[in-house]
Amino acid sequence: MDNCDICDTVGVPSDGAISWDIDATTETLIRRVSAGRMRELRGDVPLQDMLSLFESELKYTISVFVDCHDCGRVLFWGLCIRGNPILRHADRTEIDRWPWGPVPPGERWTRS
Repeated sequence: MDNCDICDTVGVPSDGAISWDIDATTETLIRRVSAGRMRELRGDVPLQDMLSLFESELKYTISVFVDCHDCGRVLFWGLCIRGNPILRHADRTEIDRWPWGPVPPGERWTRS
């Protein structure tokens, strides 16, 4: 597959010990979705809520699948409170096979 200027440039490398800058990569995804270049397919929470839930440390992993309108591929963005974030292309069938877990009630982690 050829490179895609939209989904292949979402990830913002980290200056630290982790692979991807969590805040910047999440913000890039949010901007691309808002601009209509990508679409959220399914996630534990909407992209806009991922960082709040992540910072609360109430859910060990937080995942979202996003569709790229330019190339048609799916991106997986996953955050883990004890590990590296994961950004990779995924097969569409993975969305239904993903082990979705419960999300704590929003009043426990949303920003006021």
